[in-house]
Amino acid sequence: MNRSSKRIVVGIVGLHAFMLASYTFPEQLVPERLRVIGQLYARPVFHQQWRLFAPDPPLCSCELEMAIGNEHWRPIIRQEDGFLDRRIAQSIARNIQRALSEGEKKRDPRMIASMRSMVRDIHREQQGLRFRLLEYCVIDSRRPDDRKTPDRADTE
Repeated sequence: MNRSSKRIVVGIVGLHAFMLASYTFPEQLVPERLRVIGQLYARPVFHQQWRLFAPDPPLCSCELEMAIGNEHWRPIIRQEDGFLDRRIAQSIARNIQRALSEGEKKRDPRMIASMRSMVRDIHREQQGLRFRLLEYCVIDSRRPDDRKTPDRADTE
């Protein structure tokens, strides 16, 4: 490896370390603009939710489903959709699940707009688009993989 190649590699590694440092350091130590750039760099690949380290896993998992008119319900995200689409849909579902568990009766217009944007190509052509939240809950804590669907909450 020649000298200029080594400098390029050292520069890339240094830039990578600098961007991760700007993402992980406390807000008081990093200027806001640099912190935002660090977040844009690090979050898509390195961001972890604190639930990863939770001692008690959630008892219910959830997903969003959609239907048009009287059609059968189907998941809002298909298996072939990309990682980011699946992650966005899961975040929307968790926010709706949290709101329902806290007893909120009013639907959050931001969540409805987010769900509609997930299926915007279908919504333009069809009327009667509906969404619902489907929860899968643990029945027996000794067998956490056995989950049941207790309720279906229509979100729109």
